[in-house]
Amino acid sequence: MKYPVLKFHRAAAVAAIMITAIILALIPSASASETALSADINIEFKKGLTAYNLGKFQTAARIWKRIADKGVGSAQSGLALLYYTGSGVAKDFGLARKLFLEAAVQNVPQAQMFLSLIYRNGDGVRQSYVHSYMWCDIAVGAGDEGASYVRERIAENMTADEVAEAQRLSSEWRAFYLK
Repeated sequence: MKYPVLKFHRAAAVAAIMITAIILALIPSASASETALSADINIEFKKGLTAYNLGKFQTAARIWKRIADKGVGSAQSGLALLYYTGSGVAKDFGLARKLFLEAAVQNVPQAQMFLSLIYRNGDGVRQSYVHSYMWCDIAVGAGDEGASYVRERIAENMTADEVAEAQRLSSEWRAFYLK
């Protein structure tokens, strides 16, 4: 009887690690070649992040929505987080997944890690360790430092064939979207 309880606690711990790492990594990095418009968007994103950190989730949602609508991946990921958790907006796993996908195509590792979490938990989708591993593997390729650890924990629930399938899917996804 103890094994399911321990497994639950490990899954909860992995989920907590993922969420913490993702929130800490939401600040986009600025390149020297950014235009004035990009700098303004970065400032707006940081205003949304400040609002989020202060618990002003509705304000964060308003700010991030404005820039997410312009296709800014970090804002799409931040807004998706609010919809995923129901913070300042109505919880909506479908909209969260859509926004995370839009950010994932822009190679935002935080969005890729949340997609992994969505599939791991089955939040609004059919639960799938294969797809969870796939998204985590994509985040590893995008440079997410904690993704390797999480990917190993996911693999503990999979067969060798399932891991191979997930690796094939992540490779195909990268080849198609990250040309």
